[in-house]
Amino acid sequence: MPEASGGRWADTTFLRETQYADDSNLAARQHIYAYCAHPMDLPAVVIDSLGLDGQEIVVDVGCGNGLYLAELARRGHRGQLAGVDLSAGMLRAARARAPAAWLFAGDAARLPLRDGAGDLTLAMHMLYHVAEPTVAVVELRRATRPGGRVVVGLNSDDHLSELRALVNAELFAAGLHASHVVRERIRLDAGAELLAGVFDSVIRHDVTGELRLPDQRPVADYVRSMSITQSTPEGEQLVQAVTGRLNFDADGIFRVTTHSGWLVCA
Repeated sequence: MPEASGGRWADTTFLRETQYADDSNLAARQHIYAYCAHPMDLPAVVIDSLGLDGQEIVVDVGCGNGLYLAELARRGHRGQLAGVDLSAGMLRAARARAPAAWLFAGDAARLPLRDGAGDLTLAMHMLYHVAEPTVAVVELRRATRPGGRVVVGLNSDDHLSELRALVNAELFAAGLHASHVVRERIRLDAGAELLAGVFDSVIRHDVTGELRLPDQRPVADYVRSMSITQSTPEGEQLVQAVTGRLNFDADGIFRVTTHSGWLVCA
């Protein structure tokens, strides 16, 4: 759930030293998907869709804590695996999950890779962290060999909309201006248009679902992990205010829409 607060979504110092100093914040946001009504292993589903032969050189840009690298390693992928991330803390977490992968610290807008380095380049749920997304997309293409593929993961505008609405209601109640509104900076639709301007072919895959949250804890953990919460001394007050707005249904469940996707570019 990227947000526009103070430009934190693309502040490399904040991302490297605070938001992603280690993988605890990302892990908190990943954990909320344990409450999916129909659990799905997204890295496995994405990789299944690609029809890999196991020999490809795969570069994961913005690899985070290494879930995609780990899934490829679990499958016995024989081609070289490599990850690039801005944060040394995230690379340490990726190393624990994918010890055989080559890992590099670097910015997606200036990848530390030669031209055509990979057969397949992943950029999963990271494009909204780049100040100039078009520059990063051009870099993704440059670092992928001719005939290779780039896969970009993004969320749709309705992803986590019920949770986002609660956060925004509390931000408005606190009198914060519009730049603090929590929203998807680059949505799946806009991402498809952006990529179509750089690649010859863009194939879109969507996956929708529902979170069924039984109590306040996963929401509190999620909101506590957000950049906007960590950017203010009143962050814990925001957590408490949002969880206080939760409206559980007759079954004692707070339901949240999920809608993500990935774009396969060639």
